[in-house]
Amino acid sequence: MQNVFIVSYDVCEAKRLRQTHKTLCGFGTAMQYSVFRCELSPLQLQALKEKLWGILNLDEDRVMVVNLGPAGARGDDCVEFWGTSQLEKPSRTAVIV
Repeated sequence: MQNVFIVSYDVCEAKRLRQTHKTLCGFGTAMQYSVFRCELSPLQLQALKEKLWGILNLDEDRVMVVNLGPAGARGDDCVEFWGTSQLEKPSRTAVIV
């Protein structure tokens, strides 16, 4: 069973920042630049942790992982967006008059 996780990070060095973002792109969907929504099994969560631990300097960087519960349940309904959501990108179609 997969749970929904919100993963947010604050990474101090540019190379580690890029690596962290790229790693999380493989596990979830960007909601904002440093905030991801991930549906992960326990094994996937452990794999994500191990990959990030190999990138981060835990004396300078930090990651927050919030477990919102099972996918398809409360985990899908407890995130509220104000403004445009990255999950529902607005159309950028140009209108030529």
